[in-house]
This record gives sequence, C-alpha cells and structure tokens, in this order.
Amino acid sequence: MNHSSLVGIYLAAGKSSRMGRAKLNLPVGNQFLGSMAFRAALESKLDCTIAVTREGDSLEWLAPFSKNKGWSYLECLKADRGQSASLKAGVRMAADMGATGVVVLLADQPFITSEMINRLVDEFKISQMGSYVSFSHEGMIKPPVLFAKSFFPMLFELTGDQGARTVIREKMREQGKQIEINSDLHFFDIDTEEEYQLLMQQMRKK
Repeated sequence: MNHSSLVGIYLAAGKSSRMGRAKLNLPVGNQFLGSMAFRAALESKLDCTIAVTREGDSLEWLAPFSKNKGWSYLECLKADRGQSASLKAGVRMAADMGATGVVVLLADQPFITSEMINRLVDEFKISQMGSYVSFSHEGMIKPPVLFAKSFFPMLFELTGDQGARTVIREKMREQGKQIEINSDLHFFDIDTEEEYQLLMQQMRKK
C-alpha cells in the first residue's frame, strides 16, 4: 500500500435481531441487501475494503465477489460485544496494512454509492487537514465517515454498541469536515421487515 492508502471498513457483523433473519442475505432484485453498499465500496477510490463479519454467519451476500480483487475478509470473534468490537477489529487490520485513513461503512445502508465514498476520499486528499470527513443531514452526522489515522486511538476507546459518530459528537465535532446532503434517503438503513418492504418499494420505482 502507498503512503496515502485509504481502507474501507465494511461493518457486517450485526445480529439482525430486529429483522429476525439474516438481513444481509435478503434478496433485492438480482442482488443481496449486504452486497449493495459493498459493491459501491469496491467500485470507489478506496484502495481496499475489509468486510468484517460475525463468526458462523452465512455469507451468501459475499459470494458474488469471490473473484473480485480489492477486498479482505475478517471474522470478528468478539462481535457479541457490540458494533465497537467489529469497528476496532477492522481498524486494527487496516492499521496493520499501513492505512493512512479508513472509511467506515454500514452493510445495511443499501443506498450508499461509490460517488458518495469518492466524495469523502477526494475531500480528504484535497484538504489533508482535520481528523475526519463525514456526511450530515439537517446537522446530524451520517455514515459513511472517513477517519484519518490520527483518529484511530479514539476509535479503539469505543465500547459496546458505540459507533464512530459517538466520538465525533462528544469530542471532535469541530476537528473535521461535514458535507451536508439534502436527501436522507442515502442514509436509510434496513433493520426491520417494514424497512425491508420500503426498500423493495423504492427499488421498484427505479
């Protein structure tokens, strides 16, 4: 990896407890729910993307990418400790790879696009200042979020279901850049059967 390598951390180790079934394997047209944002990451300017999964999970959604380059797989053995465990495992692997920054992505956000990820990457490379670049909607920080290497120690301090946004809100809000997005649709995440049906309705409109 070069001196300016950026790595995606694709958080896919959730329990799907609110859905009641493995939501990332749910079909959406000719693809899977978990495949949608992952494909966007692979088609973006990220140098590599790490798929962080739960031990024993069925990874049907990852199968279409078996021959693709530009990604790695990490099984998080401590996923039951909450999202922070998966995040820290991914960031640790990225740090070992020599990453100068990471983009944290949620596997249940199907409307994230490669253009959005590229916008974070471009803004970071242009400014080379600040600890993070994020999106926001009506003043609320939204994932995906890009974190510079200087931010890694704070990410390692997260516990339980705390996500990376927690650190920004509580400690670092003024030390990075937020890109305001007018539409909240991009950040729609799928946790329940009702939200899955809304996703299917939205896809039929396209």
